Amino acid sequence: MDFLQDITINWIIIFIITGFIAGYIDSIAGGGGMIQVPVLLFSGIPPVIVLATNKTASFAGTLMATIKYASKKKINWKVVSIAIIPCLIASYIGSELVMFLPDEIIQWAILIAIPIAMLMLFKKSTKIKEEKTELSKKNIVLATAPIGFYDGLLGPGTGTYLTISMKKFLHLDYLISTASTKPLNFATNVGSFFAFFFAGKILWAIAIPMALANILGSYIGSHYAIKGGEGFIKKVLVFVLVAMLLANIVKILL
Repeated sequence: MDFLQDITINWIIIFIITGFIAGYIDSIAGGGGMIQVPVLLFSGIPPVIVLATNKTASFAGTLMATIKYASKKKINWKVVSIAIIPCLIASYIGSELVMFLPDEIIQWAILIAIPIAMLMLFKKSTKIKEEKTELSKKNIVLATAPIGFYDGLLGPGTGTYLTISMKKFLHLDYLISTASTKPLNFATNVGSFFAFFFAGKILWAIAIPMALANILGSYIGSHYAIKGGEGFIKKVLVFVLVAMLLANIVKILL
């Protein structure tokens, strides 16, 4: 691994700071990978190693966020228990399909998905609809499985989109929606983590400090999400979506 020679102590510090920020943002609104992956790539680490290291840090942070939200009884376990298998199946189908798509189509699909999510974020749900909507299995699957498919097909912002979808289609408040995405994200991360682990692709010297920083960021982020409530979470969601939109525009232009 010749690239390790270029990883200085300064880079390790940058990785730790990045892991903390990613954990903080991800625990509130999703999108942590959007922060970690570019920084890891910029350091010169090969893409496969980057994905494995990012997944390890995210895996740890998502677990912490799940524990934190669960301890405060903010997770809707009915939604999670019904959604988890359809999401995993949909994610697998998406991963199989993406191998046949050109990179250009994938980039544009991600770009188009962001403003759609922003429109959903700002569209108000009527109180009448909220009162009539029940958490039926059909509603839960329809609100989550397509995002699971997106996770396997494209990936970036999955937690963000799940939060918005649960709010708009299941009419959970943003705090419960955010909390309930964490065990789903954790479950989808498990498979990837072990695949990378057994393939020996995880760069532990970087993954461990980033994971610890991610855990701390997730703990603090979930604390402020619980404390700040819906208004705070919505502001972070807007920030994440705008950042994703700008990052993808720059990527396409370059």
